[in-house]
This record gives sequence, structure tokens and C-alpha cells, in this order.
Amino acid sequence: MAQLLTAVARHTERIEPDRDGDTSCPQHEAAALITDDAGRRLIWAARTLHPQGDS
Repeated sequence: MAQLLTAVARHTERIEPDRDGDTSCPQHEAAALITDDAGRRLIWAARTLHPQGDS
């Protein structure tokens, strides 16, 4: 599953109009979450859920 998500993210990087990672970044993060250890997954999940723009 992680390999599939990574392949999709790489394809998405090529077709993103401004290549800023807005679309492909969440796909890369999902692939990393699948393969990482539990502690790191919790940290990444917390960062993903943190609202944008808050300090």
C-alpha cells in the first residue's frame, strides 16, 4: 500500500500545475505513516490535524 501511495504521489508531482506540493505532500505523508513506527505516526498525525495558520 505504501508503494502504491508513493507512486501516486510521484505521478501527482508531475501533473501539479505549480509544483508546490499541495496535492502530492499528503500522499507522501500517508505512505510514510503506513511504514513508520507508532510514535512517529502519532506525531505526524498531530501535525496533519493541526489547523493551518495557527501559531
